[in-house]
Amino acid sequence: MVFVIFYRLFFFVLTVIVGRALFLALGFQPLHALLWAVVLSLFFGAVEYTVARRRPREVLSILLALAITLIVANGTAFVLVQWTPLGRARLWVFLLSNLFLIYVVGSYVYLRRRQLTVLDLFIRRPTSRRIAPKVVDTSALIDGRILDVARTGFLEGDLVVPRFVLRELQHIADSKEHARRVKGRRGLDVLRELQQIPGIRVEIFKQDVPGRAVDHKLLELCRRLDAKLITVDYNLKKLAEVQGIPVLNINELSTVLKPRFTGGEEITVKIQKQGKEAHQGVGYLEDGTMVVVENGAQYIGQTVPCVVTTYLQTDAGRIVFARPKK
Repeated sequence: MVFVIFYRLFFFVLTVIVGRALFLALGFQPLHALLWAVVLSLFFGAVEYTVARRRPREVLSILLALAITLIVANGTAFVLVQWTPLGRARLWVFLLSNLFLIYVVGSYVYLRRRQLTVLDLFIRRPTSRRIAPKVVDTSALIDGRILDVARTGFLEGDLVVPRFVLRELQHIADSKEHARRVKGRRGLDVLRELQQIPGIRVEIFKQDVPGRAVDHKLLELCRRLDAKLITVDYNLKKLAEVQGIPVLNINELSTVLKPRFTGGEEITVKIQKQGKEAHQGVGYLEDGTMVVVENGAQYIGQTVPCVVTTYLQTDAGRIVFARPKK
């Protein structure tokens, strides 16, 4: 961060010195030349700051579109100048036609920069689907369930952990409160174990992101990287959704994967065959879930109401144990 400030300050001073010399050579008064040089330097700084906040592909696309626009605009202006009878008016026709075309095309490209990628005309995209990176927030690391999800292989793409998230975890781990210390150390342990899982690439994002609050920094980083956000923070999830940032909420994933049946729930199943035990009957639900009915062998070929006694989720699938209601 200190290097960036020094770098910008150096070029600001250099631009003012060179700009002042240029305006003096053009015949400006010394004070006016200095003022215009400062304005020019501030303009360059604003352009650099704006470009730095955009994705590289987005910036290159806009620059390429403007370059093509300049070529077309100059060609069009040259033709219009030939049709202009007055010599003095030719310069204004040339400038106005250039400015008009640059303004129209530049505005369109900027407003449609997320949908229109001029670089695609020159760079062939790979046929494979791009996997968006995932930015992991502090709450997801402390929660720890992301570790189990990653081990199953359901997480694709890079996991990005910003440095300011690491600082927040370290601050929590150094807290005087025992409960907060445990949470912070758990988050750091989860991160270390994530880095050791084969096939999972964890990237520590070292650049700073504008903003004071960690939540706002996370959302800004997701916009920069065109990434998804992994979190268990409900308020952060809502804030991200309002701003159009995709969210992977581990709490929602847990809710979706909870057992479909609970003890005492009534189901109706057709018993199709005998089970491993002589008194058991086996049937299947519409989604293929196997139902083992105690004392159901006598009902083979019949559809009977049953009461769920146990629900098991195994690597091979789901199994429901039940008994006939009557």
